[in-house]
Amino acid sequence: MFRFFLNPNSTLLRIYSFRELSSASASASASAVDYLTNTLGFARKAAIAVAGELNIKTTTRPDSVVQLFKNYGFTPNHIATIVSKHPSILLADPIILGPKFQFFSDNGVSGSSLVDMVSTDPVILRRSLQNKIIPSISFLKEFLPADHNIDSLLTAKRGTWLVHKFTRQMMPNVETLRSHGVPESSILRILTLRPQALSFNADEFKGVLTRAKEMGFDEKSTTFIHGVYSLCAMKKGKWESKVSVFRSFGWGEEEVIALFVKQPTIMHHSEARIKKPLDFFMNELGWKREDVSKYPTVLFLSFEKRVVPRCRVLQLLIEKDLLSRKRMGRALIISEDQFIKVFVSSYEKKIPELLEVYQSNNVGLPQSAVSV
Repeated sequence: MFRFFLNPNSTLLRIYSFRELSSASASASASAVDYLTNTLGFARKAAIAVAGELNIKTTTRPDSVVQLFKNYGFTPNHIATIVSKHPSILLADPIILGPKFQFFSDNGVSGSSLVDMVSTDPVILRRSLQNKIIPSISFLKEFLPADHNIDSLLTAKRGTWLVHKFTRQMMPNVETLRSHGVPESSILRILTLRPQALSFNADEFKGVLTRAKEMGFDEKSTTFIHGVYSLCAMKKGKWESKVSVFRSFGWGEEEVIALFVKQPTIMHHSEARIKKPLDFFMNELGWKREDVSKYPTVLFLSFEKRVVPRCRVLQLLIEKDLLSRKRMGRALIISEDQFIKVFVSSYEKKIPELLEVYQSNNVGLPQSAVSV
């Protein structure tokens, strides 16, 4: 009787192992598809898309996770939504998940609020109970006024960011904001929208506040918080790089700072994103620096959907002496309904084709420069 031994490094053995592995993977994927469709009501196509991230060998753990969700008021549709966003939650340890659900429920986030929060941001259940969830909720309970519920905060847009970004630096930095006279409403805003700014070292954070005030920000204004976040998010080299883009269009640093104080979100954008609208407004339309400073919002508008279509209409009106060039900046920032009413419908008797010009798919730039 002959025995056939394969060298562990042989090509034949590697091919056999790969086929065996592929077969096992396909089997696991098929099991996941079956589970998602039969238990959670996934459409087969959706189940196939999610199944690749799951390795369901037995249904014991997924069943326990599903039951845990149901115990806290989640319907199969809710659970399917959560699993589609974060498939691995189905394989999480219920012994670890359970206390997180219970803690949220015991601290004002229960019922529909808990369902809404987790459905929107299932990754929150992956955060450490001891290091993130408990200290962040305790912090909020201490900070929030008595008439402000935690559940309304955590279910708001980006409300869970504080849990994700929480560090123990936040409380001393909040106290620093208070000592500078920043209103509680502004502090709450930065807590919910830009919590990472409060994660700075306390001394560095004080330095940012001092720099913001030296630039001209008013700590009582809502723009102060945006300015603080922008400065926290940028190293000095990045600030200089963005300022250099403005310099290439003839701006001085003091003019850039004045623009930044008026519209601090300008520095949230990349150098390329800053350069494109500056080139358009200053080189194509002939705007001056003071024109851009007067209407800084135009730098963030969509070219294809707003700027170019409106410029076609405005240029036509200007060429026919029906509109003053000084109204152009305002015309670009008003709402769609207002623009159509004021700059299209009002002139259709004199220029019947005006609406067609506005709705044209031709997104080319205006042919001649127009100054505000």
